[in-house]
Amino acid sequence: MPDDRDDFYVGYLPTPPAHLRVVRVLVFVMAVWILGLSVLIATRMRDPGGAVWSFEEQTWTGMLITEPYPILIPDDGSPAMMVVEMGKRGAHDRVSGHTGTNVDITGFRIERDGRRIIELSPEPYAISAKTTAHASAVPPMTRLGASGPLEGEIVDGKCYLGAMKPGDGLTHKACATLCIRGGLPPMFVARTPDGPEFRLLIVDGVAALPEDLLALVAEPVRIEGELIEIAGLPAIRVAAGDISLAP
Repeated sequence: MPDDRDDFYVGYLPTPPAHLRVVRVLVFVMAVWILGLSVLIATRMRDPGGAVWSFEEQTWTGMLITEPYPILIPDDGSPAMMVVEMGKRGAHDRVSGHTGTNVDITGFRIERDGRRIIELSPEPYAISAKTTAHASAVPPMTRLGASGPLEGEIVDGKCYLGAMKPGDGLTHKACATLCIRGGLPPMFVARTPDGPEFRLLIVDGVAALPEDLLALVAEPVRIEGELIEIAGLPAIRVAAGDISLAP
C-alpha cells in the first residue's frame, strides 16, 4: 500500500514525484499557450509599412524652395524631398533665404513608398549654396481639382515616412502632436481599398496645423479640399474649417 506521506511537500526536501508530474504538465501547457498567443498577436498586428531611416550620411544637389514647406528638387530628376531638422523640429530657420537657390544638402534619408525626407546633418556644412536660380526655374504648383470628402488620419511626416514604425495611430498621438507643433510637416493619410494615400497637408496656405486643430492629430478625421502637386510632391490644400472628426 503506497505511503501518502511521500506526496507531502516540504520545502527543504526533494519534490515529491506526484508534484513533479503536475508541474511538468503545467509548464508544458503554459509554454504551448504562450507560444500560441504570441503567434496570434503577431499575425493580427497591422503592417507598419516599408519605411526606411538611413543612418548613412549623404549629400544631394538641387534647388531648394521654402514655401509652403522646405523642399529640395534634386538635379538628378529624382522625386522632390522635404527637408527637416533632427529631432522634433522643422528646418525653416536653417533654409531661410535659400528659396530658388541651388544647394548641396547633407543629411540622412527617410523614405516610405517613394516619398522621401532629408534629415539635415547638424554640421555647419549641411547646406552649401552653389548658385541662385532664376525665379522662373521654381516649378509651379499643379492643381488637380477638388478632393471631395476624404477620411483618414493626420500624421507627422517625419515619423510616418520612417523615423518611427509605426508612425501613426493613437499610440503615436503624443509624439505626432509634438512633432507637428515643432514644425515637422503634417501629412494626411487617406485610407483607401488600395492602401494608404498620403499627402502633405496645407491648412490655410501653410504646411502646419493651427493650435486648435492639434487635438485632431492621430484621430479619424474627415477633410475636403483641393488636390495639388508641388514639384511633383502630392499635397492637399484645405481650410481649417474643413477638417473635422469623422462621424
